[in-house]
Amino acid sequence: MDLSFTLHPSSFLLPAASSFPRGPGMYFSPVNLVLVLVVYLMWVKTCWWADEDVQSFEKLSRPKWNALLVSAGLGGLVALWAIPSFWLGFAILLLAYFGATLAYVRARNELSEAGEQVLTPRHIRKKLKEWFSLKERPSEDKPRGVPLRFIAKGSTGHVDESRARQAADSPDYQAALEMVHEAIQLRATDIHMEPTESDISVRYRVDGIMQASTPFGKAMGGAIINIFKILAGLDIAEKRKPQDGSFSAIYEGSREIDFRVATAGSVNGEKLVMRLLDRDSGILNLERTGMRPATVEKIREIVKQPHGLFIVCGPTGSGKSTTLYACLNEIDRYQKNVITIEDPVEYHIDNVTQIEINTKAGKTFASELRSILRQDPDVIYVGEIRDKETAEIACQAAQTGHMVFTTLHANDTVTALARLIDLGVQPFLVANAVSAVLGQRLVRVLCPNCKIKYKPNPELLKKANLPADQIKHFYKARERNENDGEEASDPSQICEHCGGTGYHGRTGVFELLVINDRMREILREANPNFNAVRQEAAKAGMKTMQEDGLRQVISGQTAVNELLRVCK
Repeated sequence: MDLSFTLHPSSFLLPAASSFPRGPGMYFSPVNLVLVLVVYLMWVKTCWWADEDVQSFEKLSRPKWNALLVSAGLGGLVALWAIPSFWLGFAILLLAYFGATLAYVRARNELSEAGEQVLTPRHIRKKLKEWFSLKERPSEDKPRGVPLRFIAKGSTGHVDESRARQAADSPDYQAALEMVHEAIQLRATDIHMEPTESDISVRYRVDGIMQASTPFGKAMGGAIINIFKILAGLDIAEKRKPQDGSFSAIYEGSREIDFRVATAGSVNGEKLVMRLLDRDSGILNLERTGMRPATVEKIREIVKQPHGLFIVCGPTGSGKSTTLYACLNEIDRYQKNVITIEDPVEYHIDNVTQIEINTKAGKTFASELRSILRQDPDVIYVGEIRDKETAEIACQAAQTGHMVFTTLHANDTVTALARLIDLGVQPFLVANAVSAVLGQRLVRVLCPNCKIKYKPNPELLKKANLPADQIKHFYKARERNENDGEEASDPSQICEHCGGTGYHGRTGVFELLVINDRMREILREANPNFNAVRQEAAKAGMKTMQEDGLRQVISGQTAVNELLRVCK
């Protein structure tokens, strides 16, 4: 038998071809290679961005998120190489990359203000406009238009086109647009137009601090004030009596902003103040207000109680309403009937009946509160306690099976209890109704890009009962004369993130007083001893606002002098 046989070259190629198919004619697919390269570059760019971005958030661990993003990309690339099917491996690469990226985006957005969140519909629309809209990239010789449109509203809330056209016909309408646009870019909460002997000054309240802008001449400033009065439906002929109204604006095509206008006569002329309410800023949750985790848990227990009176106290502009809106978010509004009485309604909440008071029409806090008690409410939010009648009805409602949220102007939690009694509420009614009082202030947050590290004074640490051996440094804002030896007037040396102020944004400092049985006994007395209440609160573990603020100082969120500015 002849056992000879002939070897053909194809006999060596067939096993290799079956185990690692190359495709006809080429070893690599150019299309596949480009796809992988694009995803790889996106991954590198994302890792670089996240490494820079995570440093702005104290609660996010930089090593943790760096490791997650890097390992996700490397794992996807290994899967792409190991799996024979390219499209299956490529799908795993995309899943790993986008999964880790979206996880980080979700974590950082929860700690960010609405205007700084990424990959939201608003952020995507803004980026698409920047990339594809010719209007967003004007040439240097063509001035850019202001992306702002004023909307006048009638007494019933409908759009009043005639008033809007009347305001737009003014020759100083463009100047009014530019002023409001500047205020929005600076994150201002209020615009002040104040007449002087020679001109009308313009100031913006940014992070609670007034910042001066370019003043207007008397004629132009008066015309701009009239534009806002027309939009708000006020009488432009009346310049001495106080007036108030409102209008809206659309910013960048989709962002809706409400304006509350108030005028008053002065020696030098008419003054106008506008409060800016950004609807797109959204309602914060309790974690994003700056509270300690333990305080958040206590407040969640309080607001979910079946009845009681929860008071948030502080001066004007200290964030009381924002905190109570966050508390309303903690309630199951589909299982409970929630009704609010506000002046005015600042943010609209789903599945909540919101009532706006109107003193001219006889709708006051007291009258509306009395009427809504017949609407079978579970939770009632009263915008502010201003008089004895409102205070008594709120206390009575808290004792008849309703959970009542309200605000009160008082310097601290114990003073808020004294204020209720000063309004005329019987001490026993206060003792039985109040569940807890939350005092709060807003402190400015140090700019993460230009804050300065320094060694704290040992005497200050000792006075604050802080361990000097454990605290090595504090942070402070960079002052204008601390630009590394350069002239402070040089614009290139001014931080773009904070505009040279050293601060960007605000956070809260709090003190929570939970009323216990011993405090109720003290409050039931005919002439309660509030010092005894304060001592009992300290025994129960209450942290004062200054003590809570030191936590923000130690973590580098704010500076000592900023804390002392708001907490005396």
